[in-house]
Amino acid sequence: MIAERSKKTKSQHPVRGGFTLIELLVVIAIIAILTSMLLPALSKAKAKALSAYCTGNHRQLQLCWTMYADDHEDRMVNNAQLSGGGNRGGWESQGSTWLRGNAWTDKNDLNLRKGALFSYNQSSAIYKCPADKSTVRDLGKLPRVRSVSMSMYMNFRSDPGSSYYRHCWHKQGDIRNPSPSSAFVFIDEHVKSIQQSAFGSNTAEWQLFGTSKWTWISFPATRHNNGTVLSFADGHVESWRWKESNTKEIGKESGWVVLKPGKADQDRDLIRFFNAVPESIPIR
Repeated sequence: MIAERSKKTKSQHPVRGGFTLIELLVVIAIIAILTSMLLPALSKAKAKALSAYCTGNHRQLQLCWTMYADDHEDRMVNNAQLSGGGNRGGWESQGSTWLRGNAWTDKNDLNLRKGALFSYNQSSAIYKCPADKSTVRDLGKLPRVRSVSMSMYMNFRSDPGSSYYRHCWHKQGDIRNPSPSSAFVFIDEHVKSIQQSAFGSNTAEWQLFGTSKWTWISFPATRHNNGTVLSFADGHVESWRWKESNTKEIGKESGWVVLKPGKADQDRDLIRFFNAVPESIPIR
């Protein structure tokens, strides 16, 4: 009697050993679909976080730049390479500059610490975008310490005897055309362009190195969703996304991306830079 009841119980409640092969494949397929849906969202969230971090760094540097001028009767900090910075060293033999060195070759942050702005914020981290994964001399060993440069039109030559002097602003009060809200100061520069302290660009009326008007002198970063981060003389910070396919393609090149031709006569990205640098500068 007991044996019969036991048999009935077993037959009424069969024990399963686990998933069948088909069930397991279905579960794996569902996980794969969910992963493919979540990864792009996570990637975008990470990119936004890095961009926000970079924006914060620019705000800190911009504040240092403003405080320096406040402490020096409105005069901007020098923005010229000092000796020891590489192939263009020795431009300024006297005085200090916002930083020394060469982002491509510097092995540590010593040159950042020697810069005239460092005393206003003693964090070398604000000089580098967290999304910048480049290494010293592109050897894949030491991370670079800087990704930020300053517009050459912000006191690139402080000596009145320099031929470039009349093309630069020297005091914050000089910035009128365009206005401080449109004149950029710091920019996140491309890893295959950045070297010394200044970011070079043509203006609508004045061209460097005998280039055509529609030429990239230095090249901006493209790591923020095909865009970069800039700060402006009034203190605000912007993210710019590039509009021209040509800009995006240059950013993908493996060699140095300096003195690169833009889209002649209608490059919307270069036009933005023309609108963010001097149109006319009074000499003081």
